[in-house]
Amino acid sequence: MQLEQELLAFNPGIRFVESAVYPERMQPTDTDAQLGNAAIRFDADLRGSEGDILFTPIVGCNQIAIIESVMDDKLLPLLWTRFGGRTRWRHLSEVKRYEVAYSLAKSAIDTCRKFRPQAVVFSCEPHMLPMYIFKKVCKAMGIQTSTMAVSPFNWRVFLELENIYETTSPLTRSTAIKADPLHDSVAKFISEKKSDYSVAKPFYEKRIERLGMGKRLLYKLKANGWKPYKVILGHLAFADYRCLTTPRSQLQGLRYVCVFLQLQPEQTTLPDGEIFVHHLFAIQTLYAAVSRLGLKLVIREHPATFETGYSLTWRPRDFYRTVKNIGPGIFFDRIDADPYTLIKNAVAVSAITGTVLLEALLQGRPAIAFSKHPLRGYLNAALVDCFSDEQELKEKLEAALVQPAESICAEVESYLHRVYPDTFGPDDYVGNAKMSLDLLRQSRYEALRQIIKGMTMAQAPASLGEMPEVTKMTQ
Repeated sequence: MQLEQELLAFNPGIRFVESAVYPERMQPTDTDAQLGNAAIRFDADLRGSEGDILFTPIVGCNQIAIIESVMDDKLLPLLWTRFGGRTRWRHLSEVKRYEVAYSLAKSAIDTCRKFRPQAVVFSCEPHMLPMYIFKKVCKAMGIQTSTMAVSPFNWRVFLELENIYETTSPLTRSTAIKADPLHDSVAKFISEKKSDYSVAKPFYEKRIERLGMGKRLLYKLKANGWKPYKVILGHLAFADYRCLTTPRSQLQGLRYVCVFLQLQPEQTTLPDGEIFVHHLFAIQTLYAAVSRLGLKLVIREHPATFETGYSLTWRPRDFYRTVKNIGPGIFFDRIDADPYTLIKNAVAVSAITGTVLLEALLQGRPAIAFSKHPLRGYLNAALVDCFSDEQELKEKLEAALVQPAESICAEVESYLHRVYPDTFGPDDYVGNAKMSLDLLRQSRYEALRQIIKGMTMAQAPASLGEMPEVTKMTQ
């Protein structure tokens, strides 16, 4: 609420877009009249009772090409996994889900027609069905969209711009960053990542480890929606995984590519993973390439898969055996073993989009990314991405494997210093030891403030007292 009040203070034309069908966070409109007037719940007419999503009452807005471009998206069925069980159960029919997508698309078109937004700013890549469809409609209607995207720095973000025209002046750089070629925060960040894993280990994993047995059980229950059966399923899945693991001693002497799986469902794979949102597709594609080079695969599961929000949808009981059956030469690593040792002993590291890609490069190892990774604009043979098939993947991997480790490290460090001014958020990095979820949220708020304020200044009329007639909207 404080952030929204600050944004309205320097641009009263801002509107805040929310979903009533999937209320990620809805402000109480009756406590602040200004915020209530600024809130747009674009799909409010679709919200029924007990998780029902109603058919749209909008008779007009039948822009067929736009609606069809939305409903053709391959990720729409998977985004249903983000809804609660009650909503999914009440919309099991494929036809009913098709109807919901249509209704959301028409609601988004109607909202954009009514408010005529000058620009729409997304505070993250939408990964819930209603806002995902809203963004697709904005893009299809030619509206300028700006999305805060994951960067290599966990306290700063990139800004992705779409539908930008010559007459606009989009904000592309942070004004808060000093012009120095080397930045203390970047140097501190690099030093942590290149240190041992006890220093580089993500702060949220350290936080869980510090909890006692009782508090850890409460944390698991809360993360699993206070459903004990999900905690039990997580333990059973971990037992299945552990039965397939190979001791590190048996991996010695092997030339392997290690594959780091990611927690699902999360934005970093849904939608950022695109077709490789399903890890099986990526593993099979990678296996087809590396097996022809005489390399093995070592798979490492994300530890949070068994701790927080275990999902049978994304990790069914046969998932790990299906991976194992892809072909010979596939091993599973123990998730309680040091991942940095695994990285240093590998010939290359692979993930869909994960931060481990950067960690591998900083350790002098080539990295293989399957989709929308955070290393935007990093063009180096050591980073293998943008391949059309396993043959191109094999060829790019061969070129990456001959890159000297020292050169890989130097290039990626130079990239981090070079790209830092093109990100948004707090200038100073507090360090992994002091980082917390609250600080992470605050850094996101700071980035959004910088972006909205910069866009307002860039597009303001000559008279400072005048505001644009069309609105900006932010989600």
